[in-house]
Amino acid sequence: MKLNRTLLATALLLFAVCPPARAAVIYSGLQNITIPTDFDGVYIDIDTGAFSTSTFTGWDINPFFGGSAIGNSAAFQPARLGLNNDDPIVNLSYGTVVDSSLFYSTGEGGSGDPVSHLGLDSNQFQPGVEGYLGFMFTTNDSVGPYYGWMRVVLTNNVPGGLIKDWAYDDTGAPIVVPEPGRALLLLLGSLGLFTRRRRSVTPLQA
Repeated sequence: MKLNRTLLATALLLFAVCPPARAAVIYSGLQNITIPTDFDGVYIDIDTGAFSTSTFTGWDINPFFGGSAIGNSAAFQPARLGLNNDDPIVNLSYGTVVDSSLFYSTGEGGSGDPVSHLGLDSNQFQPGVEGYLGFMFTTNDSVGPYYGWMRVVLTNNVPGGLIKDWAYDDTGAPIVVPEPGRALLLLLGSLGLFTRRRRSVTPLQA
């Protein structure tokens, strides 16, 4: 109870000193979308939250083989180690600012073997361990670019891969990869610092 009161007091203080007009973060809500261990994987539309195991108009990101391979549409550019559209996607540390200073490619692209985003290096995703990828994208109405993060668990083609949730700022402003423990973040959202929260979504028909 004491902890909850402390969180509430902190949230109210931050709400008082942060101008509401500045808030424009779109949060997906907890999704926990399973990444299949096959070549099709799952296609996800960041705008609407729709997802399917078959391609559909408006999809943005397509992780497959448990997340050991990731495809992207031209509208969705994950942060990479370089500017090529097959350079590995990077695992961003907490506190990283996602903005134009990161490396993005153009056009459709992918990440995976032979140069993998999975591994033990600090910029790689460890299989089965939660991590964050950053992205720059334009909406289905070609509005943007906007910057965001996506929380994921990727595996080396075994069950357990998940797309947990994502967020982006729809003003085009930078966004920061959140710290562990999202209770305060979601509490701030409930107080209005997030202007919108994506409605619950259901998978499209495959």
